[in-house]
Amino acid sequence: MTFISEEQQLMINIAKEFAVNEVRPRVKEVDSTDQRPQDLVDRVAELGLRGIMISEEWGGLGAGLTTQVMIVEEMAKEGYISGSLINNMMALPLLKVGTQQQKEKYLEKLAAGEYYMGFAFTEASAGSDASNIQTTAVKDGDEWILNGTKIFISIIHSDAFLVSARTNETHPGGISAFIVEKDYPGFSTGGHYKKIGLHGSDTGELYLKNCRVPAENMMGKENKGLNVVFTALDVGRMNIAAIALGMAQGAFDRATAYAQQRIQFGRPISQFQAIQHYAADMLAQIEVSRAMIYKTAQMYDSGESIARDSAICKLYATEMACRVTDRAIQICGGYGLTEDGEIERYFRDARVLPIVEGTSEIQKMIIARTIFPKK
Repeated sequence: MTFISEEQQLMINIAKEFAVNEVRPRVKEVDSTDQRPQDLVDRVAELGLRGIMISEEWGGLGAGLTTQVMIVEEMAKEGYISGSLINNMMALPLLKVGTQQQKEKYLEKLAAGEYYMGFAFTEASAGSDASNIQTTAVKDGDEWILNGTKIFISIIHSDAFLVSARTNETHPGGISAFIVEKDYPGFSTGGHYKKIGLHGSDTGELYLKNCRVPAENMMGKENKGLNVVFTALDVGRMNIAAIALGMAQGAFDRATAYAQQRIQFGRPISQFQAIQHYAADMLAQIEVSRAMIYKTAQMYDSGESIARDSAICKLYATEMACRVTDRAIQICGGYGLTEDGEIERYFRDARVLPIVEGTSEIQKMIIARTIFPKK
């Protein structure tokens, strides 16, 4: 059993109260309008939950990944949009590989929720194949000139993005990472996509046309940009796994509550063996996911590598959320298909999770490499 400190429990309680009292009444509105609820994002910052893993030196809480996944899980019980409000992935690469100048410029603003940064790596021919980046960066004095298009970029209206670009055609990898602010000349964004789920996540395209970026905005070493990505992906996978866990728990809670109220053949359907077996299987998968996610988060906080384990968490938890939300609909029958029943939203959102932050197939490749390492 994972020990939860008083401080962690206090933060979890704050997150739960916010999610239930402030996010829950807005979920249907966000799902319908597909607009990011900036007021709720700002409210998360007021509660101090934007800087969970940012060190106190930079205005954060200085807590670990274990605390973060617990809070994300609690928030995600109200759905994807609730769990995603905590996301602040750019803080970690800044903390680990950012220059002192970059830390001073961005970290305090990120922790306070005054500034938002996103990732921009995916392209038409470079999604799972991260090394096939076509965006280019050419050095010109004290600047780099970037040209290219990025697609499927989350939170497209962020203040800045970590952008990958090819800086050397002959160097192995040959990719560098740059912080590109939205006000730089040559930077623009396109309208967000209409998706099956994850409404309110504001996903769209990013365009770079002779976009001039100061040389000091390169993050990490030249031609080593993929290493910068990898510093954040482990935690990114864990965040998605925690969201999947919370959503599965939220769907399970709603479906089992319905089963105890729905009367058929003179008794609640919860008394039928088929429904009981569904619920038992669902709960078992949820508990296995929780144990795995908490264990891996504790490994990270202890300084251990979690490249393999975070891939396992992401693979299992997101696939589990699909199975659990599917069963939740089956338990609720026709009611589960209605918008009023909420379960259909959990189902739609869950189906997206095995794709974002690296598909299930990519996670299996990562895991397989640890089983059969190249000699």
